[in-house]
Amino acid sequence: MRVFRIAKKKHLKDLSGEGARLFGGRWNKPGTNILYTSESLALSVLELLVHIDYKFVNEDFGFIELDVPDSLTISTLKPSILKENWRENPPLSFTQDYGSNWINNQKNMVLKVPSAVLPNGFNYLLNPKHESFKLIKIVKTGNLELDARLV
Repeated sequence: MRVFRIAKKKHLKDLSGEGARLFGGRWNKPGTNILYTSESLALSVLELLVHIDYKFVNEDFGFIELDVPDSLTISTLKPSILKENWRENPPLSFTQDYGSNWINNQKNMVLKVPSAVLPNGFNYLLNPKHESFKLIKIVKTGNLELDARLV
């Protein structure tokens, strides 16, 4: 399976989940390393643009494509357990607790969750401290080039 993420180029190959650990996110509390990825580069762009103004997305940003071996078991969050307002910003403690607990139980290295930006799309959360994480391979990196019409 291929997954994608966008980051500043200086952090592009840092797959430690350190940024998420420092600041927290929808699916993790601060203090929990987690690597956020998306099922497509397009969804990664949408996820970025809800957090940062387009005018700040410049040549400092790039994308990375990762290969997650198909042999790995993927945990899937059942949408039925989500509260109706799970997409709110800032993130609810329910989603942060869910992701942080998943990381801490170390059962699987990948958790499939719906995107709050595009609920029919999916993000894949990777546990950088799981023993299987070493199987992740970088397939490709590149410049993030967005059309100015996205403004």
